[in-house]
Amino acid sequence: MSHKPELLAAITENQEELEAVVAAYGVQLDAELDGDWTVRDAVAHVAVWERVAVRKINGTPLPVGEELAARRPWDLDAFNEGMRDLLRSWSDEQILAEFGAAHHALRLVVEGASEEDCVPKGKVWQVIEEDSAGHYHFHFPVRDVMSERWPSDAA
Repeated sequence: MSHKPELLAAITENQEELEAVVAAYGVQLDAELDGDWTVRDAVAHVAVWERVAVRKINGTPLPVGEELAARRPWDLDAFNEGMRDLLRSWSDEQILAEFGAAHHALRLVVEGASEEDCVPKGKVWQVIEEDSAGHYHFHFPVRDVMSERWPSDAA
């Protein structure tokens, strides 16, 4: 059984759901989501983590903020806050363009990955679970398609 098409289908399903939620905000990307995050902050955050996923899978540096990703010792909160500060000066159009470009780059990397890495709990599968499709529901009202398709006791 080939797992890559199933993983790509989950990524597509979740991305379509996420895009619909973001589109529902229209031009109101400054709308508050949770705490002090806006839709814009969350869209930028998702784009950053899709780029991080590409970095983890392919080893390619981030197009923006690689110096933050390469810091040692690694600090998740410092990275997230640093990237948020870095992208704060970007326009909504730039953020939305990066959101699309980051997802496209990730999709290409997954398409080129080995079947072995795409099996449940394989390298690519885990990255998607942690940093991409399995991560969206923490920031937007979308389903966790990864958990629905691969419940933890079955994966």
